[in-house]
Amino acid sequence: MPYRPATRTRYARSLATLLLLGTTPAAFAALQTFNSPGTDIDATRDAWLLASGITSAQHAVDFETGFSDGQNVSGLGGLFPGGLVITDTSSAGSARIEGTAGGIGGSNPVGGFALEHNERAYLALDFSAAPIDYLAFRDIDHTGTQVVVTFVGGSTTTTSFEGTAVRNDSAEFFGLFRNDMPRITRIEMDAGGDGAWAIDNLEYGVSTVPLPGAAWLFGGAFGVLLAKRRRG
Repeated sequence: MPYRPATRTRYARSLATLLLLGTTPAAFAALQTFNSPGTDIDATRDAWLLASGITSAQHAVDFETGFSDGQNVSGLGGLFPGGLVITDTSSAGSARIEGTAGGIGGSNPVGGFALEHNERAYLALDFSAAPIDYLAFRDIDHTGTQVVVTFVGGSTTTTSFEGTAVRNDSAEFFGLFRNDMPRITRIEMDAGGDGAWAIDNLEYGVSTVPLPGAAWLFGGAFGVLLAKRRRG
């Protein structure tokens, strides 16, 4: 049977439908999270690096250079690489650089400085200027934190990381990788507890890992339709 234009149109529509299915949230694999319970920080970070397909982060912020003790960075652009803006969305409007030993509810920064927050809703990390694939940081002195992740397109998912110790060097590792979800545009954290917590050693950026779900669906759809066309 000759290959007719009407048949070509049906194939094109079928391919478009399959590709659309390959880009809907239902087809995506889940967001991956990594959370160390204190002692296995290095091993947990290694697992995050492996999943994210990187050996080192595209952007890193340790708050040690270019910041001063007590500085409020909430809502200020141009401070962080990749267009990141960090905002305390509560009425306090305070995301403050803390450089005092024991100044984070009895806990210490990692190094000299960390970014302290007030445990109100929300500390927001806005990546909308340049959406990211992965994020990690050290979380300091809190009782457990809800994390709301927003993706390109507006869909959201909610996760959390566990509480830390509340004195001295209490920092733990927390990381995210989007897997084959859309890129991440915003992360909001709501920590309840004793009134002060912090994040430190931010790492974030774009990965070179292919999107397994989308790539598989595209390749499979194209191969099936090409075979049908040849048989026709």
